[in-house]
Amino acid sequence: MPKDSIRRERLYEQVTKAIALRILDGTLRVDSDASTEAELCADLGVSRTVLREAVKVLNAKGLVEIRPKTGMRVRPRSQWNLIDRELMMWQAELGVSKEFLRDLYQVRLMLEPATAAAAATHATEEELNGIRELIQRMEREVDDFNAWVEDDCEFHERISNATHNDFLIQINRIMLDALRGSQSLFRTQRAESKLALTLHKQVAEAILRRDAESAKSAMSFLIHLAEQNTMLVLKETGGGGDRRKQG
Repeated sequence: MPKDSIRRERLYEQVTKAIALRILDGTLRVDSDASTEAELCADLGVSRTVLREAVKVLNAKGLVEIRPKTGMRVRPRSQWNLIDRELMMWQAELGVSKEFLRDLYQVRLMLEPATAAAAATHATEEELNGIRELIQRMEREVDDFNAWVEDDCEFHERISNATHNDFLIQINRIMLDALRGSQSLFRTQRAESKLALTLHKQVAEAILRRDAESAKSAMSFLIHLAEQNTMLVLKETGGGGDRRKQG
């Protein structure tokens, strides 16, 4: 691929994200005046070709619509493709809100206990060994924030992969991307890490025993506690403002 094509691709991706962040933080709103191509190009310092490529992506994600002669308009939140990997990551990057976290954990409670039960039933011996090894690593790295976040996400991902259900794996992967964003709340508050490790071990042990019901119950308890702790830290840090001001 020519170097110019690579540079142009990276530029339109940057423009896509820049506009998306403005929509997500409320700078661009449903009731805002429509923006013409010329205005957006001048504001962002890019060509119309780059802008149009970015807007195509935003349109596919449901964030905007293009009206001939009047320009780009932001769509109501109800029309956004919220279960989109990049959209989830951008929302988390802006700072998680109480409503974002509430919805995230509600979906996790629907999916992950069932995922743990399916893993207990369908995991291969190699996958069970991988879960066992990861728990041992988590024990060693429990006091290392960055390592713990990655270990935690990998733990849930290995369980998801062990279901051998492609739909569950993909949906859970999107949830994990959002989880990485919410984990930033705990950067300076790791008092609950030892308890979290114990609960992760209980989930792993149930899966290793191939006890589907116990795995489901343990995962449900783990996520309930994680939600409580996350909401508490969000309150203590003064976060949690409602970003749902779009449509």
